[in-house]
Amino acid sequence: MNSLVGTYRIRELVNNGGLANIYLATDESGASVAIRLLRSESAGSKSAVKMFKNGRDVLRSLPAHPHVVRYIDDGKDKGLHYMVIEYVEGANLKQHMVRETEVLADHLSDILVAMADGLQHLHEHGWLHLDFKPENVMVNCEGSVRILDFDTATRITGRPMKLAKNSGTPSCMPPEQLLGQAIDQRADIFAFGVTAYELLTHRKPFTGEKAADAMRNQLDPKFRIEPPSKFNPQVPRQVDAVVLGCLAFDLEKRLPNMTVVAGKLHSALGVTFLPALA
Repeated sequence: MNSLVGTYRIRELVNNGGLANIYLATDESGASVAIRLLRSESAGSKSAVKMFKNGRDVLRSLPAHPHVVRYIDDGKDKGLHYMVIEYVEGANLKQHMVRETEVLADHLSDILVAMADGLQHLHEHGWLHLDFKPENVMVNCEGSVRILDFDTATRITGRPMKLAKNSGTPSCMPPEQLLGQAIDQRADIFAFGVTAYELLTHRKPFTGEKAADAMRNQLDPKFRIEPPSKFNPQVPRQVDAVVLGCLAFDLEKRLPNMTVVAGKLHSALGVTFLPALA
């Protein structure tokens, strides 16, 4: 494949998504970039175009951060919207976990802290991600993290808000969101907790023989989540406390903001190497 999108030369398809495809491309100087191109099937859908533009506008508004994918450019080509972002050569966190890559073995602590720092950056600049999960965290071969996919992100208003539509991933949603109640930044904190738990244990925090059973437990205020260290003895107790604090059913008991979450993880892991689950 060697076609042009705007002034960028497409090299190959990297990911075939439901809303948009991701391509490896080069700019006019020959540098590698990634292009997120709205699929032609999505171009006729007002809601799909709105989501794509939302993700573009959120990323375009964010100051650069080492753990958030970097915006470069955007435009429209042959009737299709596109966005140019930095190219991260690697795989998403879910793929790393499935493959049990050496990257996790070598950089688990760094990845955990970097995710918290990136999400904190997003919140500090007024945005909720609302679809934070392992699939939306890219990790390169050196363990460097980039958070991506901001299509469902929404402005933080300073008070709990009700969403017109739940567009994220149910297994990562807090109980209040699943029940259609008002949410705030603690929805992302819960999603971070789910992702961190899975990274540390290779298990979801809410278990059940079937998906419906797991969801029922997710909505049960009496369900006891086992600490990550039960399944990975290398996890420090301070990290157990942070992850479980992110996953608290009761909003008043959940950690209040990502600044607190990131600070506690930095403190717990600042001098501690956390090995991957064997």
